[in-house]
Amino acid sequence: MVKTYTRWINPKKLDELLYALREIGIDVWRHSYSYRLIYKNTIIASLHIYPGYNDITIRILGVNRKTAMSIMECVLTKIREVLPHYKIHIKTIEPKIKIK
Repeated sequence: MVKTYTRWINPKKLDELLYALREIGIDVWRHSYSYRLIYKNTIIASLHIYPGYNDITIRILGVNRKTAMSIMECVLTKIREVLPHYKIHIKTIEPKIKIK
């Protein structure tokens, strides 16, 4: 029988990231390993942590790309301070429907 181990992050560390992002003016909602990043009352990105792979994926919403990119360097700095051993991948999600 092969033993498998679930990798996890201490919830205090997850909250530390939440508070670090709030320090730079980003409102953050967290559920488990997923975060919603809100800036100036607009959801600009989602952040997903995969502890078993040491990966973080940031999905930037295409409609808010300009706003998101203006603060993304600050976001990346805070992530690297709290979770330094994680690789960060940034993806842009384009809207499927165009609003005129």
